[in-house]
Amino acid sequence: MKSQLLSGGVALAGFFYTFVGVALLAVPVWFFENIGRFPPFNRHYMGDLGSFTLPIGIALLVAAREPLKHRLLIAVVVAANLLHAANHLYDAPGEPLAHWLVDTVPLVLFAGLFLWLFLIPVPEREQVKR
Repeated sequence: MKSQLLSGGVALAGFFYTFVGVALLAVPVWFFENIGRFPPFNRHYMGDLGSFTLPIGIALLVAAREPLKHRLLIAVVVAANLLHAANHLYDAPGEPLAHWLVDTVPLVLFAGLFLWLFLIPVPEREQVKR
């Protein structure tokens, strides 16, 4: 059961990262105007971010099939999510409530959920045999 929950969470994160990576590379102006509005717009930095985010998404989609065999990858993505959320928390003081609700709170919740999925114990019968 835990491994199925982990698979679903990893797959969801994989779809999210893949979508974000494709959007950053293919439609950076749309992404800037609708999702990541942190002026000034810089197409190069958006492309750089997409170049890193897309492979992470693809790797998570592959790992979702057998997440217990890819715990190091998942741990790195958990760390990235926590750092990303911390960066938004650093920038958020003084921002209006709408910014917190749309931008910062979802990132913190996603990072927390991903961390929880990673940390909850796996019953021995579900663990990967080496």
